[in-house]
Amino acid sequence: MSPLSIDHHGWLLRSQVLLASRPRWPRGPVVRRAELIDGTADTAVLRLQQLLADAPSGRFDTLTLHLGAPWVRYSVLPWQDNLKRDADWQGYARVLMASQFNVATDTWRVAIEDGSYGAPRLAAAVDQGLYQTLIELARTRRCKLQAVAPLLTDVTNRYRSDFKSREFALILAEHEHVTCLFRKQRSWRGVVTLPAPAGGLSGASLASLVRDAAMLASDFVPHDLYLASTQAPVEHHDESFDVEWLGGLHPLLDAAREWARPEVSA
Repeated sequence: MSPLSIDHHGWLLRSQVLLASRPRWPRGPVVRRAELIDGTADTAVLRLQQLLADAPSGRFDTLTLHLGAPWVRYSVLPWQDNLKRDADWQGYARVLMASQFNVATDTWRVAIEDGSYGAPRLAAAVDQGLYQTLIELARTRRCKLQAVAPLLTDVTNRYRSDFKSREFALILAEHEHVTCLFRKQRSWRGVVTLPAPAGGLSGASLASLVRDAAMLASDFVPHDLYLASTQAPVEHHDESFDVEWLGGLHPLLDAAREWARPEVSA
């Protein structure tokens, strides 16, 4: 029996696009595909389109997209009492991010998390053109677009109940980028994305990376680190840090041992 409904999950990363397709009804095995890209948005969208074309399809499919670096940029917005409306926070975020990244933010789509009154808020931005292209791609493929989600937001929400420490850094390790999000006194204090260490994350490289990130984005160096990565936990020998491996970036990524590339038609 052909599936009537398939849930597609796609990841846009720096050098690859991944797609996992899982029949929701009737239930079936997950089909996974991956394509390498050259780091441009146009290529990322084209490869995602090809992966969706080669994936199994049903009549009532859904698509959830997860965006990693460099497609998403993050900032922690200090609290401002005079900002009352969402539009005011949007404008504030654009000004702050324009200064932080030294680029124009007129074409960025900015999402700001809901937070406690008086607390800094985490903002994520993606190019509006890329966002609209992804919406159109879902419409063309006749998939209901569930979300276009920043990877850091995904991970933060998935593991929120595991954050036991009052002061910590959440480390999101992609293949080519590492994002460090710092929290202290129940508030986000800073966030920065850095290139991943050339030799991969080890105890020494993780410690060095966290110190560099703290210098750039935080007012403290945390003792407790929470690590989310597709890799196994790193060996750690630096007593300055206590590292807890939370797990992978997404269950559909965790379960995958191999990502097949689609066959090329003759």
